[in-house]
Amino acid sequence: MATKKAKIASAKQIQRQFNFLKMLVALLIAILIIVVVVVLIADEPLEALGYFFIGPFDSVRHFGNIIENATPVLFTGIATCLLFAAGDVTLAGEGAVFLGGFVAAAVAVTTPIENKLLAVLAIAAAAVVGGLLSIIPVLAKRRYHCDSFVFSLLLNYVVLYVCVYLLNYYLHDYSYTSGVATAMFPKGAVLDPLIAKTSVNIGFIFGLFLAVAAWFFSKRTRWGYQAQLVRSNQKFAKYVGVHITKISLLVGFLGGMVASMGGAVDILGKAPRFSWVALPGYGWDGFMVATLAYYNPILVPFAALFLGYIRTGAQILNLRSDIPLELISAIQAIMILMIASKAMMNKMQQRKIEKQTRLQQQNEREEAEA
Repeated sequence: MATKKAKIASAKQIQRQFNFLKMLVALLIAILIIVVVVVLIADEPLEALGYFFIGPFDSVRHFGNIIENATPVLFTGIATCLLFAAGDVTLAGEGAVFLGGFVAAAVAVTTPIENKLLAVLAIAAAAVVGGLLSIIPVLAKRRYHCDSFVFSLLLNYVVLYVCVYLLNYYLHDYSYTSGVATAMFPKGAVLDPLIAKTSVNIGFIFGLFLAVAAWFFSKRTRWGYQAQLVRSNQKFAKYVGVHITKISLLVGFLGGMVASMGGAVDILGKAPRFSWVALPGYGWDGFMVATLAYYNPILVPFAALFLGYIRTGAQILNLRSDIPLELISAIQAIMILMIASKAMMNKMQQRKIEKQTRLQQQNEREEAEA
């Protein structure tokens, strides 16, 4: 009677299992750190912990805050997955978010359209301009061998200062005395809230659709496969006929489009006018969310919602207790460092791969002897 053979897991399956386990352990450690810090610092620790963990769900408004905080990083997380798809480490998403918000605002206050077509036109214009911006670091790397990471960081500040100049001298509403800002957005450009007393709008649903579309592009299309091939082995990709520059430009353009749409949705859905005079930081948040999701676009919504939950809880905790908001930001950084660490649980993962390899070899020997 033949003995039942144990199921052999491949190295890729083991890596996926340990990626999930690593993320879960990091999240649990981060939550444990939050609990310990609150217990040590807060005057009423149990009450403070209730504010943090339960507060985001104690009202419709607070639940809406979770989605509000998650929406921009949902877009930039998807954008980061696409920008990194061909191995180009670039933070052009940060500049694309800012440029997307600025272009959407400029279209909104200068285009004589009164219906909701104005919002569609503003977001579409932002998408195109943001996509074009994000291919610049790719071109600089492929054509002139520049470091795309450093180049994109510097390019973000070029975008910032050019947009602030245009805002100051061409789009500034001088009747607004609380700072530098555009005129009020017309009603046709505003993304109406889906939940009362919140800024939750159709942009979040659109972001979920983009996550599925980005996953389909990455996993089910020829271009997505070619991008993965370029990222893993450029020499082999070139040998089999992949046009590396074209694929890099394609994923760069798509990533920039998604990031800039995130900026447009954030501005048109939350603010009555454009008043950004500094980079919003959503590009860095997107990098953090993409790291949490292990650069899998279909997992980005869950990571974005978790981050939105953590930040909403931190805001409530900060308002209702004596815990500083910066402390939660520090804990977030620790959590990301643990998840990004290649050494975390590496020995356990390697031992399991070796064990499965030995089982595979044993099965092959038994089959050969039979």
